[in-house]
Order: sequence, then C-alpha cells, then structure tokens
Amino acid sequence: MTGFDNLCMNCMSDTNGKAECSNCGFSSAESQMHHALPYRTRLQKRYIVGRAKKSNGEGITYIGYDTVLNIPIELREFFPQTLCERPGNGADIRVIGGSEIIFDECLAAFLNYSREVAHMRELSAIVQIYDIFEENHTAYTVSEWNESITLRYFVERSGGNLSWNAARQLFMPVLSALSSMQAAGIRHLGISPDTLNIMQDGRMKLGSFCIGAVRRMDTDLPPDLVPGCAAIEQYVMDYVPNESTDVYGFAASLFFALTGTIPQDALKRRTDMRLLIPTSIMRNLPPHVVTAMANALQVSPDKRTPTFERLRAELSAAPTVTATIEETQRIHRTSPEPEEDDGKKGVPNFVWVILTCVAALIVFTIVGIIWISNTDKGDAATLASEASQAESAASDSVNAAMDSVESTDPNLIEAPNLVGQIFQEQAESDASSASQDYQVLLSSKQFSDTIPEGSIISQSPAAGTKMAKGTAIVVVVSEGAAVRTLPPIAGKSLADASETVTSAGFTPTKTEEYSSTVEQGTVIGYKDVKEGSQMAYGSQVVIVVSKGPEQSGAASTAADSAP
Repeated sequence: MTGFDNLCMNCMSDTNGKAECSNCGFSSAESQMHHALPYRTRLQKRYIVGRAKKSNGEGITYIGYDTVLNIPIELREFFPQTLCERPGNGADIRVIGGSEIIFDECLAAFLNYSREVAHMRELSAIVQIYDIFEENHTAYTVSEWNESITLRYFVERSGGNLSWNAARQLFMPVLSALSSMQAAGIRHLGISPDTLNIMQDGRMKLGSFCIGAVRRMDTDLPPDLVPGCAAIEQYVMDYVPNESTDVYGFAASLFFALTGTIPQDALKRRTDMRLLIPTSIMRNLPPHVVTAMANALQVSPDKRTPTFERLRAELSAAPTVTATIEETQRIHRTSPEPEEDDGKKGVPNFVWVILTCVAALIVFTIVGIIWISNTDKGDAATLASEASQAESAASDSVNAAMDSVESTDPNLIEAPNLVGQIFQEQAESDASSASQDYQVLLSSKQFSDTIPEGSIISQSPAAGTKMAKGTAIVVVVSEGAAVRTLPPIAGKSLADASETVTSAGFTPTKTEEYSSTVEQGTVIGYKDVKEGSQMAYGSQVVIVVSKGPEQSGAASTAADSAP
C-alpha cells in the first residue's frame, strides 16, 4: 500500500477509493463512537486511529494502523469518562474539575500496569503490548492486532459446548501464561469468555488487560465485571483480590466452554452454590476435571483453589488431595442405575417372550395372505382388503402387547407435571428424596411477563408421557420479566445494596456524594433514577453512597481570603 487515504477505518484493508469496504462492508459515512478520537487521527506521527471497538470505565480500544510496520494494531487510550472529557472534535482531553488527583493516580496505574504486561511479551498466550506513550494529556498502549473471535462466540458456533480434549488444548497454554504472570505479581481480574479470544490458527489468547480500579465495585471508576466470572471478593469493599480471584474467572470460563453456561453470579451463589451440569455432558467429563472446577469455583476465597499451579495439577490428573465438593454436578440422584443386559436395559425377560409371540403371529398372518393370493388370483381387491385387515390386526396386537409391557414394567413411570412449579423447590425436594424416580435438570432460562421468575415454563418429556425411572426431566425456567422494577436501597450498606440490585436483575456501579443527613458509607439512593422505576433486565444503575457532611475547611478558607 503506497498511501493511507484508502484505509478502511474498521478493518484497515485497502478500500481502493470506494465508500464501502469490500472486505468488511464498513461504510466511510458511519460515525465514530461518542467521545472517541476522530477517524485518521495521527498519534506519535506514526499510528493512524481507526474505529473505536469497545470502551469501559478505564478507556477506549480502537483498531489502528502502524505506518512504520505497515500492519493493523490495537490502540488502547486511557479515557475514564467519569473523570475527563474531550472538548469539541479534537484529540486533547480535559480533566473534569475536582477529579485531577484521582485522574493522575489512575493514569499512573495505567502506565505502570501496561509496562508490567509489556514485560511479559515472551508469553505467547497473552496479547502483546509493544509500545506505550503519553500524548493528548493522556496515555496510550499499542498491541498486536489479531483477527479473532471471542471464546463465547466460538463455543456457540461449536454446538454449544466443547469436549474436554478440545478445551484442554485451548486452556492449558493460557493457564501456564497466567501462572507466570501471577509469579510476577500481575493480575488480570477480568478473565471471561469475552476476554479470551480464539485466533485464526486455533490458539487462544487472553486480552483486555485493565487496571484493578475497573475490576472492583468499590473504586472511583465504573466497574467492568462479567456476572458469573467475577469472584465474590470483587464485589466487596476493601478486599484485595489475589491469585485465587483470577483462578475463579479462569475456572468459570472453562465451565462455560465445557457446559455452554456461565455459573450464577457470585452474589447469588452465596446462598446457592451448586453448579448444574446436564447429565449428557457430565458423562463425557473426566471426574477429576469436574472436581477441579468445583474446587476452583468455591465462592469463599479461603476454600477456593489458591494458585494456578494447584489448578494445573488437579486438571492434569485425578488429584491426590480430596477436597470437600458441594452439590455442583447436578441434582443428586439417589436411585441406582438399572443394569444393562445385552442391550435390553430395564426390560424384564417376560416382555421379550410376549414380543416374540407377537412377531410369530405377524409372520403367520403374512404367510396366510400369500397362500390365499396363490389360490385365488382373480379377486385382487378382496386380497388387498384382507391383507390390510391382517396388517391392522397385527399392529393392534403389537400395540396391545406394548401397552401391556408399559403397564407391567416396573422401570417405567409417568412423567409428572412440573410446569408452573418453582424450580428451586423441585431441586431441593429431589436432592433430599430417599426414593427418587427422576431428576430435574435446567436446560435454559427465558424471559416471561406472565410466569414468575424461578417457575418452570416447559418440560421434556411432557407430563403424562411414559419415561424410564431414574432418568431426567429437562426444564426451561422463567427468568421473570424483561423489564424490572428498581428495588429500594436507601439506608443500606453498599454491600447489601449491591446484592439487592443484583438480585433484582440489574448491574450496580457506585458513586459518592456529600450528605448532611445520611451517615458516611450508607447508601443515599440511585443516581438519575428513582426506586420503583422500570428498567430493562441487566441495565446498569449507579448507587450513590454518602461521604458524610461536606468539610467546612474549603468554606472557611474562602471566607478568610475574602476582603
């Protein structure tokens, strides 16, 4: 490429002067993300800024182009939108008044953390940072750009889950890299199916490195936490995450790859710590892998697998150290599996005698039809009618025999009607039952405006259907309404308010304000919305925490300096 005027701002391929890229379909008329650098901004007189791909509380990630190496790159700009702004359509940023100290502290953390990650460039399983610089009153990192898809999309495209052999080849190199990073004191704290990416060559890499301030709830930046992959300590104030925090995120991502589902949010798992794995998937997982995931996904950090080296040992072979495992595999089935007997699983011998007699009856009927056809070929219609009647009679005999089998077979039961019942109650009842005829497994959750959250929407097999005793009834459970009501939180502690908001289906963030009426550390309410407001499930809401009465020092100083 001789010039850079024809670069596509979305994929950095040559558009040959066309308004729409022939490689990715991106239109040059499409606008840039709000607050992002304008298209084709030059940084360090070397890097061309392209389309903003994503942003979070720390900053903005762009695709870019290195005009020296002539390759696409990933540009990361430190741009915490709660602390700074970009006036007009320029490149410089301006810190919001009163946020200068916090901005400088976070900027220093961004530079230090980026340098630490850049020093780990020998690790091929993490995204490589190869340039760090300051410009426009902020800082930037330059990383390799890899054409890739997220692990989340890869698993969905691969049929919903991966085998252990396939997952092992993807995850173990990343585990080794994480072990080396932890030894150097570097934490990621955001490992999830969205930060793990599958390269074109089939390898998996970990990216989206951010400073710790956006990986926790109790900081000045909006948190970037993936529900189900963030450990409980990331929601708790004044708790310093450690290596086991990353172990949790890694294990949650592995659990997703093997089962197709993310574990429940850590706040909810404090009261229900089970990890439900469908029986069809469980049969194909080595027991030591299930045990390793259960240990690594313990809610309490004190009980969790503490290091990646320990996790590697447990995933590599059946561990010699036995840990207490919660009910993580499935709803426990207490009745034994019926033994197989030459493929006649669960069917008594007398049944096969009956079916043999029926088969003989059918054979004799067909022979009789053939004999009649040979003796009276002139009446084809009559023969056809007789044959049809004979076939119908034989079919009725078979159906009657099978009905008799179903009514007498002790291994067959009638599926109960679970629709409308509470899934959690069914789970607890089945797990504690001493003579369980079936197990209940969760297939998926769906929004419903009419069926209460937690209630069963549908089941398979349907109610009344004959099913083998001891097998599973797979259910779809209501996730409740897609639009939820904000619960009251005023007067609560931040931890309790966060749990209340999360349980209601929202994603909480935090800000602080002075208050002369609300005690310091206590929640005042919501920012920009009120309790009782209707919002979409999963919406982010800002919890306002009191900083106590505003200090009078500033006011006194102003008064003293007045003429």
